[in-house]
Amino acid sequence: MNLIYENNADRYLFSTSQNMTFPSHMHTGIELLYLEEGSIETTVGTCTRMMRPGELALAFPHQIHSYYTDPNGPGSLGIMVLCPAETGGEFLPALLRSHPADPFLSGGAVHPDIPYAMRSLLRTPPDRPDHLPVIRAYIQLLLSRAFPSINLVKNKDSQPPGSTAQLIAFLSEHYTEPVNLDMLSAQLGISKYSVSRIFSEKMHTSFNRYLNTLRVDYAKHLLQESSIDILTVSEMCGYDNPRTFNREFKALCGCCPREYRQGAVKV
Repeated sequence: MNLIYENNADRYLFSTSQNMTFPSHMHTGIELLYLEEGSIETTVGTCTRMMRPGELALAFPHQIHSYYTDPNGPGSLGIMVLCPAETGGEFLPALLRSHPADPFLSGGAVHPDIPYAMRSLLRTPPDRPDHLPVIRAYIQLLLSRAFPSINLVKNKDSQPPGSTAQLIAFLSEHYTEPVNLDMLSAQLGISKYSVSRIFSEKMHTSFNRYLNTLRVDYAKHLLQESSIDILTVSEMCGYDNPRTFNREFKALCGCCPREYRQGAVKV
């Protein structure tokens, strides 16, 4: 279980993502999604696309992006790669100073080296120091094959981060703390009404649902990767009431935390 929303500049993540749905988030690194099966609605910046097998999505540093798999549809299976921007080598200046006008590559524009490199990264754990030169080589191969098909647009460096980006960045660091609309209003210097409108109009969710999504995703990570007791997990995720934790976990995952840990229900 990996936490795709955490804004950690030094983090690597190589994983298969099945039936992924996750609200707006962003990173200081690069995120790529290659779809192998099914379909997934992906938004990067202001562009939204229903991705099909063989297509690639690229999110440059500080670009807001989200994923939605229709629970009544064919599902989705893809490969996700998240890595520090510095891994891009000679592509780093372009990654930091610009973004794609269209962040999606259709199947015909995806060079065979791209899925090859992404599948190879799945077999190259980043926790081994001797793997890092190999990882950098694969990332730069990915970018060298993708960049000829991308029309880059310069970022407006003089423009400060928008309220949506500030909101996402703040919550990615403080979601386990007692957060409320008053705190967000003070942090962003805007009214509670304006904060609520960002969630509903820009992120297409509510404050409570977004916060619970972050917390439950972290809980899933702890339940899979540790033996910490469930009560402590709920507290670590920001819940002061275990009943609330169980209710929100089941609402988002379709099973209770204990069932999830035991693997009785696959989500």
